Amino acid sequence: MAAARNGRVRTVRRGVDPFRTGWAGSARAWSGSLRASAAALRRRLAGRPADVLVAVLLSGVAVLLRLHQPLPDGAGPSAAAVALLVGACLPLVWRRSRPGLVLAVTAACYLPGELLDPAGDNAQSVFLACYSVARHTPAPRSLLAPVALTTVLLAPEVADGRLNVFSSADTAVPLVLADYLVAAAMAAAVWLLGASRRRLYADAARLRDLAERLRAEQRVSALRAVAAERARIARDLHDLVAHHVSAIALQAHAVTVVLPDDTRAAGQGVAAISEAANTALDEMRGLVQLLADPPPESGAEHAGGTGPAAAAPLPQPSLRHLERLTGESEAAGCPVTLTVTGPVAELPPAVQVSAYRVVQEALSNVRKHAGAVPVRVELACRDGGLTVTVENAAPAADRRPMPGSGLGLIGMRERAALFGGTLSAQPVPDGGWRVEATFRPEDAR
Repeated sequence: MAAARNGRVRTVRRGVDPFRTGWAGSARAWSGSLRASAAALRRRLAGRPADVLVAVLLSGVAVLLRLHQPLPDGAGPSAAAVALLVGACLPLVWRRSRPGLVLAVTAACYLPGELLDPAGDNAQSVFLACYSVARHTPAPRSLLAPVALTTVLLAPEVADGRLNVFSSADTAVPLVLADYLVAAAMAAAVWLLGASRRRLYADAARLRDLAERLRAEQRVSALRAVAAERARIARDLHDLVAHHVSAIALQAHAVTVVLPDDTRAAGQGVAAISEAANTALDEMRGLVQLLADPPPESGAEHAGGTGPAAAAPLPQPSLRHLERLTGESEAAGCPVTLTVTGPVAELPPAVQVSAYRVVQEALSNVRKHAGAVPVRVELACRDGGLTVTVENAAPAADRRPMPGSGLGLIGMRERAALFGGTLSAQPVPDGGWRVEATFRPEDAR
């Protein structure tokens, strides 16, 4: 019994809940649809608040001006007159997105209103619609707007009041040529105003686009400059580190070989290692100081500092410092024969730095890959150009070359190409290796 009662209750509940749920669901769906429609309308009108305000104001002004005079007899004619006045203004809400259609609808409401009720004049809406067509439509198509405006203004007057069914006033006024010219001039003036505003805004948009492109090009140029500077810094760091570290590695290997038998020679090798390390640190410090911001005047120099931080950076390397490179290589066991021909010292400083780095990298490669072998370095300056040749003898048969990254050759080739030159690196018949770089400053980019 209880089960049956419970079953009945459940049955009744099952019978009632679908009705309530269906009614509530329909109400929720209806309210949701209404909210969605309202939201869509707000989104459509959100971008044109000024146009909405203009349409409402023009409608209110047209209706208030019409109410100052007696309305046509009968509720129907009065409602029609007011509806035509409002209908000629409300489409102005879409005058930016649909200017041609707005002009057509406004003219379609203005013409019957003027023919049926001449007391209700609402020409300002047609003028604004014509201006909107000229403002938001290209010139070839917008030329129809002043023609349409002239037609709309003159058609009720040409009709001579014969269709005036709402008002009994006699509105027949003969038109002269001046009236046609004034109407056409007014339409042309409105069109010119809209077209000039269109050109003005188009020019402003082009200027903004050009400014944005200029900013983008400036950003790209800045990125390219940063990339080029990073590549230059990477080349300088590679040249410094590879040159001195290879010399240190070669000296350390020699020390380990002679240490058990000749402690004096080992001591000289350790001193050479120390000197190469100090030189590497000095050059690295100079490079870092060149990259860093200039110190303020109240820095360590004015404070009387005498430590390494207060020392001036090393001078930029040039071809006058080649003896230092050859001395390091000779200390590492590579006898170097240096030959300089021509006015090398008269070359531009940038060319001298690049040539110095090429010789430095070539000597580093000799120590890394060939070991302690004789090296010949030649510099020849002729007709404003410079040729650098670094050639080494064949390495020992049991020589195991150190692994390389290939960045050295890339850096040398880029340094030569920077001054319109070329670089070649190839083996020679006797088993050695030759690096030849040319620099032509007059052909530099």
